[in-house]
Amino acid sequence: MQFDLGATRIFHCPVCQVDTPHTVKARKGEMYGIICTNCLGAAVVSGLDLRIYQLKWEEELQAILDSLVEHPLGDDDS
Repeated sequence: MQFDLGATRIFHCPVCQVDTPHTVKARKGEMYGIICTNCLGAAVVSGLDLRIYQLKWEEELQAILDSLVEHPLGDDDS
């Protein structure tokens, strides 16, 4: 799976240390040049690292959403 130029993926920024969207700016083989949307810091990462991090982030987000369904905010039954 290749990422198109301009695509956005969640990644842990090595510059600002935040999990934030990064825009794919360049690709050479399986390596990608990405730019952090938070600090505009640049990084070069493998496509595999981008995919793995995106999957972990999606799983964590799904777990958060599932917990909100099970225990809605403002539920006074505590």
